[in-house]
Amino acid sequence: MYKKYFTTGKFAKLCNIDKHVLFHYDDIGLFKPEVINEKGYRYYSYEQYFTLYVILNLKNLGMSLMDIKSYLEHRNPEMLLSLLEEKTKDISEKIKWLQEVQRSIENLKELTTEGMHSTYDIQVEVLPEATIIPSHNIENESNSDFATFMQEYIKFCKSLGVTINEYVGTMISVNNIRKNNFLNFSYLYVKSDNPIEGQTITRKKGLYLCGYFKGKYEDFHKLYEKMLAYADENNIALGEYSYEEYLISDIAEKNQDNYVSKLMIEIANNSFLED
Repeated sequence: MYKKYFTTGKFAKLCNIDKHVLFHYDDIGLFKPEVINEKGYRYYSYEQYFTLYVILNLKNLGMSLMDIKSYLEHRNPEMLLSLLEEKTKDISEKIKWLQEVQRSIENLKELTTEGMHSTYDIQVEVLPEATIIPSHNIENESNSDFATFMQEYIKFCKSLGVTINEYVGTMISVNNIRKNNFLNFSYLYVKSDNPIEGQTITRKKGLYLCGYFKGKYEDFHKLYEKMLAYADENNIALGEYSYEEYLISDIAEKNQDNYVSKLMIEIANNSFLED
């Protein structure tokens, strides 16, 4: 039966790759044409498409060309099953990572949108329950200067594998706010979709005194002073912590004076609402 062959150009087009890829694979002995005529022209058979398909997919999964070559030279069903099991685990990890990146992106979109539409009135809000992962207690460690805080901030991000730093918030005690220790943070934290035993805590659903601040982080005291005065004027007993979240920051805004953050102080003796 007559067997149809493809020139290098036509085979490359069939496989949706450049010709130089085929030349390179031939040079390193990974994938050779089925026929090379007396003039040196290369010809590939249609059956070779499936071998090349395997090579390209293994390469896309992060396998080196030398490892692919070794596999093809020694392949057997047992090796294939072992390789597929390994790559299945790799794919699962990549899917998990991509899902985490997607959640981070969606969270950043929500924060940025909220920051763009924020109002600057101080008001009492009902905040939903949130699961958070706190850092170790850094109170009295971070109040020397803002640079020290940023070192802790970056270290905490790296420890959790957080790449989008705007995802991180800070907790500061109301006691430190009243003492004008506005940079003496108690914890850094990130929100989490699921509780992790021994690592996560719950920010309870309930009433919080909230305000948006436009400007540099170091100037949060300007809003806190107004929030404390508002609480006193309205006989609002404040709780233990304030939560600070950065809605619009360096990733979205070059001018620090245009940063937008949300400050949320717990209200004490809160009767938490049922759904």
